[in-house]
Amino acid sequence: MGCYLGLIRNSHASHSEKRYNGLKNQGSTCYLNAVLQCLYMTKDFRTAVLRLKHGPQNSRQGVLCLELQKIFDELKKSNATTEGIIQSLCIRNVYEQQDAVEYYQKILKSVGAEVSKVFEGKMCNKSKCLNEHIFEEKCSFITIPLAIEAGNDEVYSVSNGLESFFKPSHLDEDNWFYCDECDKKTETETWSEIEEFPKVLTLHLKRFDFDYMQMKHVKNHCAMDIPLSLHIKDHEYDLYAVVNHRGDRSGGHYNAIIKSFEDNQWYCFDDCSVNKHSVDSLKKSRLAYLLMYRELSRRKWSALVSPRVIITGVFFMCLVPFIWGAIKKASNFLKQ
Repeated sequence: MGCYLGLIRNSHASHSEKRYNGLKNQGSTCYLNAVLQCLYMTKDFRTAVLRLKHGPQNSRQGVLCLELQKIFDELKKSNATTEGIIQSLCIRNVYEQQDAVEYYQKILKSVGAEVSKVFEGKMCNKSKCLNEHIFEEKCSFITIPLAIEAGNDEVYSVSNGLESFFKPSHLDEDNWFYCDECDKKTETETWSEIEEFPKVLTLHLKRFDFDYMQMKHVKNHCAMDIPLSLHIKDHEYDLYAVVNHRGDRSGGHYNAIIKSFEDNQWYCFDDCSVNKHSVDSLKKSRLAYLLMYRELSRRKWSALVSPRVIITGVFFMCLVPFIWGAIKKASNFLKQ
């Protein structure tokens, strides 16, 4: 009897320690599970979905939002099923693995701008001709794709990759733009700038590339140097979610490593399995595929009140009486 009561107490203890629930894999739908858990663990998005009033249920957007509400409600209590989401996304073959980034973008574009606004930023793509005529094209973005210029045995720096994304580049002659002002094609320089920063900045690490020698997509398995925080202009971001992929393009497995906004602990979401995790696993990761950063605060104000600025200001304030005294003495001397 004592052993039986002990088992009950242990059962209750382990159940109470389980903070988050998983998603059932319908075949090879781990890509969808990883993405949905990242969205569920994004506070602003979860709140927007759960507060959303039911729209026209015959529309694709209305159906998808309703299914997201159902699955988010279910995740609060137990492991959930993705059958409704799969139908609303028109996924016909659950045994065929798809790309997680593709479905991340597909879900956010399908739910509408009001629900997905925390993920959306504004980019301005600029081009300049030889005679300094600048042309701009503005667009919204959900992810920033980073080309991986590193071999399988090298370490790729995400910070350097992000910096390279915004560096100006000169186009080959075959790709020069036609300039209306010059009335001809000229040497062209292009670059991109973020005009409106999203609250959640998502980086797509482009591990898959097409190999023309093998005539197929191949995966780059290089290690990644992943920063836990990013500073872009006067914006500061902290890493809170990583979608991992193990395997190659034809098959493999996805999971998600996520930092909870409720207890600041890291968890590994692997289909139905959810366990506490260590952020140390992200060091030199060969699996990271999608990185999600949450904006903290603007750095401009913190720079204004930084210790260095304060000390400098106090120093000059102390000099004011001496400077003023020197000016008066000089003035009196000139009057004499």
